Amino acid sequence: MIRSLRRRFILGAMAAFAILLFLLLCALAAAGYTQVEHSTNAFLEVALEDAPPRRAGEGEARGFGGRDLRGGGHYILQIDAGGEITDVEERGIWEADLDGARAIAQEALSTGADAGRLGDFRYLLRREADGSARMVLMDASMQTRMLSTLLRTAGLIFLCCLGVLFLILLPVSAQVVRSYAANIERQKQFITNAGHEIKTPVAIIMSNVDALELLQGESKWSRNIRGQTERLSALLKRLLFLARIDESSVGLHAEPLELEALIRAELEPYAEPMQERNMRFECALSGPVRMRGSREYLQQLMHMLLDNAVRYANAGGEISLKLERRRQRARIQLFNTVDALPDCPPEALFDRFYRGDPARTQRCGGYGVGLSAARTIAEMHRGKISAEYEGARGIRFTVELPLRM
Repeated sequence: MIRSLRRRFILGAMAAFAILLFLLLCALAAAGYTQVEHSTNAFLEVALEDAPPRRAGEGEARGFGGRDLRGGGHYILQIDAGGEITDVEERGIWEADLDGARAIAQEALSTGADAGRLGDFRYLLRREADGSARMVLMDASMQTRMLSTLLRTAGLIFLCCLGVLFLILLPVSAQVVRSYAANIERQKQFITNAGHEIKTPVAIIMSNVDALELLQGESKWSRNIRGQTERLSALLKRLLFLARIDESSVGLHAEPLELEALIRAELEPYAEPMQERNMRFECALSGPVRMRGSREYLQQLMHMLLDNAVRYANAGGEISLKLERRRQRARIQLFNTVDALPDCPPEALFDRFYRGDPARTQRCGGYGVGLSAARTIAEMHRGKISAEYEGARGIRFTVELPLRM
């Protein structure tokens, strides 16, 4: 249990930290990208203002914030009213490719846009009143490499932070989980001990009721005492069973078994109660379904579901059971009608001691233990169980179990 709790604690903490760190790094990357885009656009604007050709003897271009514009690496192109490129001038490019610049500029003109990106180049076009235009074409490969480096660095920081967090959580989780696990174990031990202690007075009460009925005959008082004592005894059995499966959930003993035969065997004790209450019963078992699992626990699972259905189905109502194989899973569906649906959502039926009404009138089930134990057994087999309401008076439970664990 401690190992499982530690694993969940570490994974949960790392997942929360990873999401937070990922959002932070994404925000920083977005801010960096926005800053680069803003600086590039501002550079293109200033470079376009600097577009008139330099006169002989001018060695420096006008500054952008006190810096040399030629360090940006760009071309200035003059375009006549007919759309022909008449002049290309390089600025700050060590290996200028004027023909390549002309081709890129021509492609930019064909798009009809005054600004945009073509490969590693950014361009900005300004049209004059006489129909001519000027274009600045900037090599933005350096900015692209900067952003790529920024993203790789952010990814490396992300992985390093996760690794450091994992190393920190290893000793911390042991301390946190140990006390929590010890508290859970004490609770389970208390339930087990209390259950065994209460079994003795319950047995004595039942013996006294039997003696009173032998001496004075059966009365409504003795029937009430017997009924409530049997109810308390059933509650104790289910509590002890629930505590036992919680303690042994890690070491489940799986064996090959035939699920159809197991279900048919569990159905036999309920044939008479259903007949006495005039219930219609439909059974559709698709044939042998072989799987691996704990025979004892799966028997208890079916017993709890069938007991719940027979106990709370309305007299003269309907119960249907269906077993089918779907690929590598077995599906069991149990449907029963009721006088009135519980005043709670279907998922709440699996909560331990859940009551949908504050008055605790038990409209949401018996003790709130049986269905909870059924879900625990299904999860022990790496399966799942769910409930849904059908119409105004129907409840359907669906169990899905993998054929191989």
